[in-house]
Amino acid sequence: MGMLTGWKMGIYDYIPRDRYISREELVSITGMSDRKVRDEINALRKNPKTVIVSSSQGKGYKIPSSVNELTLCLNESKSRVKDEVEKQRALEQAILEMQGKVERSGQILLDF
Repeated sequence: MGMLTGWKMGIYDYIPRDRYISREELVSITGMSDRKVRDEINALRKNPKTVIVSSSQGKGYKIPSSVNELTLCLNESKSRVKDEVEKQRALEQAILEMQGKVERSGQILLDF
């Protein structure tokens, strides 16, 4: 990785195409904090030109080299979103119950 004078490498420059790299490795290589690495990767993942995939087995991150890798990552993301929505619904229900607006049976109580 040749460096040009005055050019600073970004986290994307350290993400390989041929293997997964762990966040711990990225922290070690870049000298960035774990939080900074996660934040930069999160920002990059929102841009279709700098998509980074992650492994559900915790292997780390890589630049995708196939549509299959992108599809697997998308499916895992959709699954996580669905799970989060279910958690949010449970939290909303618990809030309403604590406020006394819903009985445990799920019926809404109206205050007149």
